[in-house]
Amino acid sequence: MGDQLYLVMEKLYIMKKYINELEVVGQLSYEEYQKDSLKRYAIERLIQLIVDLAVDINNLILAHLKQPASKDYFNSFIELGEADVLPVEFAVSMAPCTGMRNRLVHQYESIDSEIIYRSIPKTIDNFGKYMKHIDQYVR
Repeated sequence: MGDQLYLVMEKLYIMKKYINELEVVGQLSYEEYQKDSLKRYAIERLIQLIVDLAVDINNLILAHLKQPASKDYFNSFIELGEADVLPVEFAVSMAPCTGMRNRLVHQYESIDSEIIYRSIPKTIDNFGKYMKHIDQYVR
């Protein structure tokens, strides 16, 4: 296993930890989510960290495949689909998660709490699937 793939496995381990934490903190009602700013910020940060890890993983795999790093976060998913690392449909469905990450980090627009709250189960589900695909590829 090359250095890049070893790093991928380490990052998958960290991602699993963050997903587990998101599952725990994300079990609150929408009313609790709105009232508890610390939990709201924790959820936002976990989503950001999960997406950041995925993009890091994507670029490590591209490097392993002797391809240049992706020009942006969105395309890192598309390029893994084109390289047959991820199923193309799945890669295309995952790529937009980078837009939410950018809004959280850069606050390009006011953050809609309801959209973030509703994205919690989808984030957990999609990145769980992502981890399985990447783990399958690495092994």
